[in-house]
This record gives sequence, C-alpha cells and structure tokens, in this order.
Amino acid sequence: MLFLARTSWADGGAIQFQGDVGSFHVTAFTLPPILRAGSVDVTVLIQDRSKLNPLLDARVTFDLTAQTGSSLKKEAWSPPACALNMPSSLAGIPASLNHGENRLLYGALVQVPYSGIWKLKINIQRDFEIESASTLLKVNPPAPPPLAYWQLFVLPPLGVLGFILNRTARRRARV
Repeated sequence: MLFLARTSWADGGAIQFQGDVGSFHVTAFTLPPILRAGSVDVTVLIQDRSKLNPLLDARVTFDLTAQTGSSLKKEAWSPPACALNMPSSLAGIPASLNHGENRLLYGALVQVPYSGIWKLKINIQRDFEIESASTLLKVNPPAPPPLAYWQLFVLPPLGVLGFILNRTARRRARV
C-alpha cells in the first residue's frame, strides 16, 4: 500500500508558479515534482483573475531557456529510439487543453536536455490580450539509465519467476 501511495501521481503535479498576470491568474505544475533532466510534464491552469473561473479558450505556449551560470550541465540519457525525436527548439512549445486527466489544464511534455537552472516562460493569448509569466526551474541531473528505466527490466524476470512457480505447483499437484 505504501508503494502504491508513493508511485501514484496526482493530476497536475507540484506547483512551480502561481500568480496574477494581467487579467489572468496562472498556476503552473510539473511532473515529476522533483525535476530531472529528460521528460517533464508541464501543465498550466489559466483562470479569470476576478472570478477565478477556468479559461478554456486561450492559446498557451511554453518557452524554455537555460540560464547562464549553470555550472554542471549533465545531459539526459534517452533510449536510441527516443533520442531521434528530440525537439529542435525549446521555444514556442504548444500546450494543448485536455492534456491529462484534468480537462481544465493546458499541458505539454517538454524534453529538458540537461540539468541546471531553466527559465519557463508561459505565453497566454486570449482574444486580443497577450500576457506571459515566468518562473525558474531547478533541474537536477538525470537518474542513471538503470534507475530511470527500471520498469522495463522488471517484467521479464517476473515472467520467468511466474513460469517457474507454475511448473512447480503443477509438479506438486501430480504427486
């Protein structure tokens, strides 16, 4: 039960920014809560500043820029098939509505290439109003590949163990 509680993800993630920008109230979330270089799910809740009603008709994009002075830039490792799909630019990443389970959030999966301090700029356009909000994200070095992809390596040994247990149970049933 504790394992499931630790691995379950709430919709949205950890709050990285919350504040008022123009006539909008913006809340930005990231998953995983403790950021590492690699895939990061960025979601944003856009609300009307006066009534706090969610706005579902905005156009939202993300710009991600590395901040100078980041000392250790450890690159994220990805499997070869995923490395071919790396984005060419981290500017103008479109955030789609209904990105996750929560239908009120705009979101996108962002590939952070290396660790360091990154500036996330959230660009919001609604009708003729254009606003942007920015926050700094501390991105830790990536986990080693065996730790980052352990889920892929667990299934084959579990299958072999299940086969062995099945054969042992059938052998005992015959005797």
